[in-house]
Amino acid sequence: MINIPLFMGFFYFIFYLKVYKINVLGYNNQLKRGFIMNNLNLYLENGHKLFFNDTYLSTYKKDIMDFLENTDISYMNNINFAKKMMMSQEIKSNNTIEGINDNIERIDDVIKNRFSYSEDERKRIINLYHGYQYILNHKEINKETLKVLYNILSNDLLDDYAKKNMGKYYREKTVYILKGNRLDVEPYEGVNTLKIAEFMDNLLYYINKHEDETYIDNFIKSQIIHFYFVYIHPYFDVNGRTSRTLAMWYLLNNNNYPFIIFNRAIAFAKRKYENSIVASRKYGNITLFLKNILECVSKEFEKEYIINSIVQNSKYTITKEESQLIEYFLTMKNNFTIKDLAVIYNKYNNKQRIEKVFQEKIMPLIDKNIFVINYYTKSFITSSEHNSFISLNKDLLNVDKSKIKHLNIDDYIS
Repeated sequence: MINIPLFMGFFYFIFYLKVYKINVLGYNNQLKRGFIMNNLNLYLENGHKLFFNDTYLSTYKKDIMDFLENTDISYMNNINFAKKMMMSQEIKSNNTIEGINDNIERIDDVIKNRFSYSEDERKRIINLYHGYQYILNHKEINKETLKVLYNILSNDLLDDYAKKNMGKYYREKTVYILKGNRLDVEPYEGVNTLKIAEFMDNLLYYINKHEDETYIDNFIKSQIIHFYFVYIHPYFDVNGRTSRTLAMWYLLNNNNYPFIIFNRAIAFAKRKYENSIVASRKYGNITLFLKNILECVSKEFEKEYIINSIVQNSKYTITKEESQLIEYFLTMKNNFTIKDLAVIYNKYNNKQRIEKVFQEKIMPLIDKNIFVINYYTKSFITSSEHNSFISLNKDLLNVDKSKIKHLNIDDYIS
């Protein structure tokens, strides 16, 4: 009789090898031929090193480099673009990945102290703002500066247990990590407390090891840093936000400004992001994790290219929140109606009535001739307003369609 669990385990193992193109018997030969980069020296607790199949990622890397080198996005390649993104969309996106859906208006209000919010609402925003200010003004990344950053990001967010069991730099008790935020599955344990200091020292050495890297390899390194920090989980809480902020810190230090939007990319593919972290933990193969992030960032570059064209060609001023609404529209895959756009808005922001989203968020972009109404449906979004299919005004788009490979631009324009 066939042992079903054993058979399925064997089938999954073979599938794993096929997907990641890893021939165990020829592993060392593959390394020699350069199919797999395994020079990270970042270890898992089971003794495996982190590695990834660079050949498999080459297509995704080439797509990004072709876009960056052959598209007029010079406005993205400077510190002002990075600051603009960081102090609004990236604060929002970093929190969105953690399930916190503050809208950009609220973030601006908290930063400028315009309105009073609860302490929890204020801290989750202002801590990231202060953390981003810190990494903009401090280049050196070491144990001391990382602890300062963590103290800023976690200020007033830790419970008494976490405070009591924190050592000088890292936690001194076990921490449990949900698998993809699922409560019905047994969680992982973070790295054993006796190994945290060693693993973090290895990570800091890797961060500060300067190599002759291309622009895209530099970004990949930032995401290896991101992944490995999450794997170690050196703190009780705020590990995710700290890991992504650390990756941003590395990018800033290397003047890699366009890639600052990676949090935004992850926020639109959160399930993929969480699942790829879980899938990568056991064997140390982070190919899937890196591939997903490269794919998502490619889409965000194309969206940014389109949005910038609209902003430059419109005779109206487009606000940060209106730009974000255009971004949501470019995230949609079908049913390009006002109601569907309002649903997408509510998915990533403080939930509001569909009617209110239409009147206060979408209608101003129709009035500014950014969105064009194509035709009405039979359903209503207010007591008197029909729902309608909308598109972007093609007269505002001065883009090279051949450069847009991950979005079907014709779906979005009239």
